[in-house]
Amino acid sequence: MEENSNMTAERSLEIITEQIERSRQIVSKTTGQSLFIAGLCTMGMAIIVAFANIYWARNGMMGIGHLLWFLLPVVIWLISRKNIKGREHTPMSLVGTLVEKTWSTFAIFVLGFFLFACIWHFIAARLLSPSDYILACVRVTPVIVLLMGMSITITGHILKQRWLVIFGIVAGLVFFLWEFFGMGQRILMYLTGMPPSLPTTVASIHSLPSLTIFIFAFIGMVLPGMKLKKQSL
Repeated sequence: MEENSNMTAERSLEIITEQIERSRQIVSKTTGQSLFIAGLCTMGMAIIVAFANIYWARNGMMGIGHLLWFLLPVVIWLISRKNIKGREHTPMSLVGTLVEKTWSTFAIFVLGFFLFACIWHFIAARLLSPSDYILACVRVTPVIVLLMGMSITITGHILKQRWLVIFGIVAGLVFFLWEFFGMGQRILMYLTGMPPSLPTTVASIHSLPSLTIFIFAFIGMVLPGMKLKKQSL
């Protein structure tokens, strides 16, 4: 009798483990689709923001194109909603909830920080001298790519995808250092020989963060999304 009870308990534990693993695989594919869509939307928005910044910078409105980033969550939500419409609804599991909360937290922190940076730049530009304003500027892109890399890494841990963890760590740190030390601006001025005060140079510099986000979205979101989508259940 005791043996049967032990076997039943072991079998129950085995069934629960199998269900959790299958749930993780299903969430992996769903997360892959979400990452893929979000990555493509981010790349598209990066192109729009870059051209908007070049256009407005030449008309004396520096960096105004970055305000278009506030539309990105809405675009991702609309496209994702259209994509999942008509699909069979799957109950939310613990794994799915953890992934969803991870990216919701990422979105809240990024939007909050970006909003603060915009308000701060607006106030500082009117109260400080040009030289002091440059020193007081908040570097937005390094923080965003670091948070994005962190979110990808946490997602990899939740889904037990080691390659995704490595993707998030490497991409997040590399692009953070790239933006933090202003490597894009340095290379641009070195190759073109244009002075920083030239309007064309200023317009190009304001568009460089969009290039960083474009590359990061492709490496850190689109490629992992494609790999997760192709996994077999």
